[in-house]
Amino acid sequence: MSRTHPAMVVLLPLIFGLNLEFGYYWHLVRGQAKLLWSRQPVTNLLAGGNLDQEVRKRLEFVQEVRRFAEQRIGLARSRNYGTYIDIGEGPVSWQLTASPKDRIEPVIWTYPVVGRFPYRGYFDLDRAKVDRNRLDAQDFDTLLRPVGAYSTLGWFADPILSTMLRYGDGDLAELIIHELAHGTVWIPDHVSFNESLATFVGEIGALQFMRQRYGPEAEVVKVMLDRRSDERTFKRFMHGVAKELQALYETERPYEEKLQEREVIFKRAKHRFYGLDLKTGVYSHFPRRRLNNAVMMAYRTYHEKVDVFDRVHRTLGQDLKAAVRIFKQCESQTDPSRYLEDWLLRNSAADR
Repeated sequence: MSRTHPAMVVLLPLIFGLNLEFGYYWHLVRGQAKLLWSRQPVTNLLAGGNLDQEVRKRLEFVQEVRRFAEQRIGLARSRNYGTYIDIGEGPVSWQLTASPKDRIEPVIWTYPVVGRFPYRGYFDLDRAKVDRNRLDAQDFDTLLRPVGAYSTLGWFADPILSTMLRYGDGDLAELIIHELAHGTVWIPDHVSFNESLATFVGEIGALQFMRQRYGPEAEVVKVMLDRRSDERTFKRFMHGVAKELQALYETERPYEEKLQEREVIFKRAKHRFYGLDLKTGVYSHFPRRRLNNAVMMAYRTYHEKVDVFDRVHRTLGQDLKAAVRIFKQCESQTDPSRYLEDWLLRNSAADR
């Protein structure tokens, strides 16, 4: 899996999912209400004299990131991350994804108001495990993972959670900018596009912020650049694994044979992993992962469209604020990826 934050998840559709059974719906309402009632304004906390100094330092850091995101990147001004909740050890919730075993395609859940999403969220781990086990019994691949934070897309003022403050500076900046990007650009029924866009803006924006704060030659910046290099290397590697799987799934071989052969592909991938030229240990857990199509889908959701965003960014002279303005135009398009490709063709032609 890539170094993406499970925090980068939107649970709002789950709160408004009136098509779901009452018990599931009600547990989401109660979970969200508990968070809303527990929020404390950051300004009040910082003005007080009894706040833990490390918490104070981290809250001030988040406010600095917010200002940078609004002023230097052009992300929408919002009430998000102006409040704080101590949720203890966490996580705040869990996310379930699923896929058929012979296709790299997500199971889709449809929700009123906000559309279709390739995941389902839970505040109750036991309830999540019941649904995961039900999907397992129906012969789906599944992935259930913890969520450190999430965006409600402006329906509520998203709080800073105590679990978020445990991130390192670079990761915390990336998380905040990623979630603020969701509040700036969101296109219903295009989850992969939305998540990939927020991933791109979060990564580039956090790097710019860290360079400004610590200096371009700071060790923390060098570590971020090494991790970015590893992300690109691992992305190419995982793309190759997905191509192998896709080629297998498209054959006429019997279902059981496909399942046996995909395990060979997964095993081979874990062996090849040790030959990758990686600079950090971010992906060291990969050989120990239980690989399946749901794991492959979770990675794709956050990285599928990153290349087109990068090309727009480079065409604009690596001006992220200008790029965000172009990305914002995608909200009125039925095919946002096609819109960006057409924009690139027009602007490439104009440069010649």
